[in-house]
Amino acid sequence: MIWHVVRFELGSLSEAVRTDVEAQLAALADLDVVSFLRIGRDIEDPAVTGLVVGLADEAALEAYRVHPDHQPVVQRIGELGVPRVRLDIVSDDDPTVLA
Repeated sequence: MIWHVVRFELGSLSEAVRTDVEAQLAALADLDVVSFLRIGRDIEDPAVTGLVVGLADEAALEAYRVHPDHQPVVQRIGELGVPRVRLDIVSDDDPTVLA
């Protein structure tokens, strides 16, 4: 299983834009390659939003990266100049427990 974890610094955006970006990220849960998705704001730093996505394997991660519904979200975040840090972790978790 792959855990795709992203930290977004969205605090410089207006609340309306930030909420919209978070909704776009949350909608990625509907992608067929996504086994698990959670999004939320950091408890200690409210300017930060975190995204955790569970994917079955590296092939699913690659499909997620290039998915046509994922690309507009990536593009918008880039256009907004949102600082982000990504981390992809391989684990031995069984993805079926998250479905």
